[in-house]
Amino acid sequence: MENADRFSLDNPLYRLDHKRDNRFRYRHQWSAYAMLLPAFILVTIFVIIPLVMALFRAFQDYNTKKFVGWTNFEYLFQSDVFLSSFGNVLIMTAIITAATLIFSFFFALVLKYFDNKFGEIAKIIIYVPCFIAGIATSIIFGLLTNYGGGLLTSIAISLGLDPVSFTDSTTLARMAIIIPTIWIGFGSNTLVLYAGLINIPKEYYEAASIDGANWSQRLWDITIPSMRNYFVLQLVSLITGNMQMMEIPLMVTGGGPLNTTMTPVLFLYNSYRDTSRPQNATIAGALIIMLIIGSINWIVFKTISSRRSEDA
Repeated sequence: MENADRFSLDNPLYRLDHKRDNRFRYRHQWSAYAMLLPAFILVTIFVIIPLVMALFRAFQDYNTKKFVGWTNFEYLFQSDVFLSSFGNVLIMTAIITAATLIFSFFFALVLKYFDNKFGEIAKIIIYVPCFIAGIATSIIFGLLTNYGGGLLTSIAISLGLDPVSFTDSTTLARMAIIIPTIWIGFGSNTLVLYAGLINIPKEYYEAASIDGANWSQRLWDITIPSMRNYFVLQLVSLITGNMQMMEIPLMVTGGGPLNTTMTPVLFLYNSYRDTSRPQNATIAGALIIMLIIGSINWIVFKTISSRRSEDA
């Protein structure tokens, strides 16, 4: 009874202790606000304010600053090239995302079993392309695929075959963009998945081995479910990045042939350089791209949220 009375709301000692606890909590609350303040200021200056300005400019004329309503958006939606560019980038993003996740995951599995000097060297080598800019990557692969004197063309001629023009074929043109895009991000994606693999508790595999599970069963029932959050991270990153691709399509194909490799960002870049087009349509297009990417990511996170609730 004495202990129960001690924690009663009517006990003065309890009220004094509770008051001290609140004082301690509120005192450190201001410290948290002080540490968050610089980040909040930077986000406000470089994210929130530019976004608000972009919203206003999307409904204005570039030169007169007059309100023109949905004119800039109507210009974009009346452009067949802009609309088809979303189909192009969705196809390439789907291929790049699927190929990157599959190849990176299985290469990460290989690295996990090479816990020696060879594995360390392999990690360094596969990460090197991440330091190369998209434009430099385009130049490197241009030396391979160039019709006039590229390496692949030279090999084809030496074998008595006709030279291959990657920029004249719609399929090959897309492959000329997809392959370097996968190559430039392969190392970073592999190492992220490798970090997830080595964090899976070994006890899971030991218990599965005792139960007689083979390699494929351990992979399907333990490894892949344990890597779900890493897959989601990579999925969101790949979709967000590839939906905004511009450098490699610009340098390799210029959006051709027949606009089959034109991407929304590349279209907006060309539109902004053409002074005969509505300049603020570029801002309107950027907002459209942002909404589409945000919607896709929302669907991904919504799906993951529902799966977690089912697991619970």
